[in-house]
Amino acid sequence: MKVLYIWFYARSFPDYPKVAAILRARGHEAWVANYDEAGDIAWYRGDERVATVAGPRRAPGGLGRVPGLGALWARLAFVAFMLRLRRFFIRQQADVVHVCPNAARMVWLLPLGRPRRMRFVIDYRQIAQREGGGLLARLKAAFAHGVRSFYCRVLFDRATFLHALGAEKVLGPDWRRWADVVPLAVDDPFLQFAHPARRAGGPVTFLYLGSIARVRKLEQIMAAVERLVAQPGLAPDAFRLDFIGPDTTGGHYHALAGQMGLGDTVRLLPPIAYDRVPETVTAYDVALTIVPESPPDWQYQPTIKGVEYRALGMPVIATDLPPNRELVSHEVNGLLVSNTADSIAAALLRFIADPAFRARCRANAQAMRDGPTWDAAATQYMDIYRRLLAPDGPGEAGLAESAIDLSVDSAR
Repeated sequence: MKVLYIWFYARSFPDYPKVAAILRARGHEAWVANYDEAGDIAWYRGDERVATVAGPRRAPGGLGRVPGLGALWARLAFVAFMLRLRRFFIRQQADVVHVCPNAARMVWLLPLGRPRRMRFVIDYRQIAQREGGGLLARLKAAFAHGVRSFYCRVLFDRATFLHALGAEKVLGPDWRRWADVVPLAVDDPFLQFAHPARRAGGPVTFLYLGSIARVRKLEQIMAAVERLVAQPGLAPDAFRLDFIGPDTTGGHYHALAGQMGLGDTVRLLPPIAYDRVPETVTAYDVALTIVPESPPDWQYQPTIKGVEYRALGMPVIATDLPPNRELVSHEVNGLLVSNTADSIAAALLRFIADPAFRARCRANAQAMRDGPTWDAAATQYMDIYRRLLAPDGPGEAGLAESAIDLSVDSAR
């Protein structure tokens, strides 16, 4: 079987490379692609770059700055880009094309005119549900919701989600007719990593691992730290909180920490490689999984960090949302908090001021270590692919093969 995974994002994530590596070890051919620095789609077989598909072409000269013409060029260039990808899938004779759309436009073009045996899976790692108060925002959200539902029900052969909440949000209570849930997974080292010996004395250390981005509303966490720093009776060096991740804000949160007088308590550190996550995380006392209320789609699946913390046996402060309740038991292996600075500050203080509680949470978290592995995820995906490729599979009468007549030969 030949499987092509494509992620329309400029930054690589471990999900598809991990699954693809397992499929290759089982005797299948599996490639992974995402945008490179030039804006092209780079295809990898492991660490080897095996193919490139040119990305959307920029408008020549000053055409892109001409009102109306620039937007028209961009749209047509993206259509041409999608058609290049479609021809690439056909030339490669892929059995399954596994698409994570992210914010990519016009992914509906990809399954059209495909060979009869080729199957397309759309993978919603996030459902991109956006809601607003105005009429226009609500109309946009309703249209986007309808598009997602149409893709899953009609255009693609199957959909996959990370959690049943996301699948039900998009497809309703009968979501199993069109979709499967394949949960976030972790490497075996996350489940097996031995924690270092706990140090005696020193500050209680907290970790936020993830993108340093405005959309994550990290002001809530900093405001919680500010409340504790100003609290009488708490030593200035009683705790420290580190943010580790890529900064997409141009230094906004660095400046904010300085303005709030948190320079001695809060550190913003550069991102780390995926294989360094276990040793980095377990050097801290407590990890944070704080999910803002907006965008609302973040409430329909657990964060990868939450899954990793459970596998590593880390005490956690987590936003009280349904997916987090599956990972964190309140006052057992962590604390569930509301999305306010006061609630987060109270949780931080509980871990700082109560060493016995901190030790108990760590012991419980160690005893509760579990999580799905990439091997299990790969097995689930393979089961889906085999069902789709079976002679009586669901794709034989799909829209892309019957209702829309696009010649394969004309796409070569």
